[in-house]
This record gives sequence, structure tokens and C-alpha cells, in this order.
Amino acid sequence: MTIYWAPFLHAYQPPWQDVEILKQIYKECYMPLLSMLERHENVKLTLNIQGCLLDQFAKLNLKESRNKLRHLIENQKVELVGSGKYHPILPLIPPAEVERQIKLTNSTIMQHFSQDKLSGFFPPEMAVSPQLCKIIKKSNFEWMIMDGIANSDEWPHDYVQQSPSGLVTVFRDTYLSNLISFNNIDAQGFVDQLATMFEQFPDEDHYVITAQDAETFGHHIKYYETSFLGKAFSIIEDRSDIKICFISDLLKKFPKKIGKQIKSSSWSTDGGDLAAKVPYPLWMHPLNPIHKYQYRMLRALYRLMEIVEKCALEKGEDSNFSNYYKTARFFYDESLHSCWLWWASMRPMWSPNLIYKGIDLINKTALNAQLALINLKVGEGDQYYSIVIDNGEKLMNALVDQESKGQHLRTYGDF
Repeated sequence: MTIYWAPFLHAYQPPWQDVEILKQIYKECYMPLLSMLERHENVKLTLNIQGCLLDQFAKLNLKESRNKLRHLIENQKVELVGSGKYHPILPLIPPAEVERQIKLTNSTIMQHFSQDKLSGFFPPEMAVSPQLCKIIKKSNFEWMIMDGIANSDEWPHDYVQQSPSGLVTVFRDTYLSNLISFNNIDAQGFVDQLATMFEQFPDEDHYVITAQDAETFGHHIKYYETSFLGKAFSIIEDRSDIKICFISDLLKKFPKKIGKQIKSSSWSTDGGDLAAKVPYPLWMHPLNPIHKYQYRMLRALYRLMEIVEKCALEKGEDSNFSNYYKTARFFYDESLHSCWLWWASMRPMWSPNLIYKGIDLINKTALNAQLALINLKVGEGDQYYSIVIDNGEKLMNALVDQESKGQHLRTYGDF
């Protein structure tokens, strides 16, 4: 029996991240992590690095990390996957914007690493839905990773599960991943756990997928890239019963089996959330007063931008319209990021200043979209622009009100 361990990491910083904070994370995490991966010969790591983070590296001229990553890819130690460039919660944005975010990521990765074919896909925050599976399959990806809570079928460990759409859905081991994420297991204990997980099936090969934020290793937990990951690689190097592999390798090593429809969920969704029919609780909670205003702004913005996009196709040659449209489009891509919703979740994340950064992007998008339409003398977007601005003001007042109440999110058990 051989156990295949497929480690996965996700690297991301929001597009508005403070430069000094980004440099600190770069120094504490990204560079030490990549250097550690270079040192170990048996490394196989599936990695998502968000396109907006690659852009920030380029903007700050942080070339060494990109060079190291390019070297790791060329030496088949790292495989990259697709995603949404600015880290949106994909099931909660318009399908056309899902497709655009995917294309933006693909072009960014191609620009930095000359990779034109990515077989795997990481949905930001592992936020998934059956409909998203169809879009990802249509976008020519072979597989998508998600949290174990999304699985509706038997637990796949000696086969890979294929969704009704034809997309292979692979699941991280939530329990084991969280033990690692919160420093509740050491490297030796982890390897021992891998070796004994499937003792009742000694005649078959099995696999385990773990997944964490890359920033766990070195930034959230100091020197963890060496004390856990590096040590685990070293221990496994001396064993014959455990092998490290890419997630894509699992599709070649294990048979496919059609599974049940996956559950809409994220890697922060728990059983109580699913029972309450709240699949994305940190980004869209029906009892969260801040989320209410955020989504009123977003839904109006979606409609406003749909009108602008239609005008761009029909009358895009107007220079004044075009200039405002391109500016609106630039801010719109960034404004779909998930962080300003996450910081409003109060579970326990709460930061009015970081929520405001999201408000600012929404307002910039709406303003330029409206100016674009004004130059064409199109009044169809007026009502949606007014909704964005009106609810932005209400949201600002709600932030003050919520702060005075102590940032407590009412839950279903509070009635």
C-alpha cells in the first residue's frame, strides 16, 4: 500500500494591500517558503498564487520570488492552478465576471511563467456551487479543489470523484488540514497519521489532500515552512510507503467515479451553516447588517456595469465614453475581491477601515460607469448609480452603528 500526499497552498494579498505589510509577508513567508522548496528534492506542491499578487510583485520589482517560482515550475516541483484574479467569491458574482476573472488569471500566469495550459482550478476561499462546476468545466479545466464539506458522497480516497458536469472534484481533508493550519500537529505526528489512516485497506493505494493559506508558513506561524513543511518532506524522503505528488497526478494514478452533486459551501462553512442554508457565511450572511448594504451596492453595480458593457459593444468608439469605461472596468475587476466582505463578517473579523477600501473601489467603479453613460447621453443607469451611492452612505452609518454595538453578529441561535 502506498499513501499519496498532495499538498496544496494558496497565496494571496488583496489588491490594495499596504506596501510595508506586503514586504513583511514577502520576507517572512514567500521567500523562505520558496527557498525551502528548492532545498528538498522530493517536493511536489500544487500552488495557487493569485494574479493580483503576481502583479504586486512586479509593481514592487520583487523579482527574486518570481525567479524562484519559475525555477521550481521548470524543475517540476510546483504546479500552478487557475483561479479568479482578484479573489472574488465566484458563486456570488455574475457568470460573465467569473469567466473574465478566470481569463485574467490565465493571461497573468502566461505573462509571468509562459504557461498556457492549467489543468487545475482553485476557487477563492474554496467557495463552490454546482453551477460553478459547469463554468469551470466549460473553461477547460480538468479538476477543481474544494473543502471536504462540499462532498455529498462517500469519501473518495482510492478514486477521484467526477461531478455530473464532467469536472473532477477533489476535496481537501478538512480535519487534517486544520490541524496543520492551527499548529496542532507536528511533522512527525502528521506523517504517522498519513501512514496509519487506511490500515483497514492494506491492499489498495490511497491519497490525502491537505490545503492551507501559504501565509500560514512563516507569517502566521513563524518558521513553520521549515519546522513543519520542510521537516515533513525530510521524514517522507526516508520512507517508501508515502509519496508526495501533485493533485494533477492523482487523476492519472486513481480511477474516476461519477459522484453526487457537490454542496454549495466554502472552506469556512460548517455544518450549522449548511443546515441554515448559508453556504458562504463570512461573505454573505442574511443576518449580517453590513453584508446587507454591501450586497445592495454590489447588485446595483452589476446592473450598472451590464449597461455600460452593452454600450461598449455598440458605441465604444466614442473617446470620452471609452476613457471612463476603461477606468470603470479597471476598478470593477478589483472591486469584486472578497476581503471587504470578509472583514465585515464579525466571525470574528471586523475592520471598518478595510471595509471602507471596498466601498472606495465600488464608488470609483460606479462614478466612472455613470460618467461613461453621461457622455453617451444614456440615462438607463441613473437608478443603479443612485442605489450604489445611497447604500454606500447607509453602509458608512451602519459601520458606526455596529461599532457602537460591539461588532456582534446575530446568529440563528439568538432568537
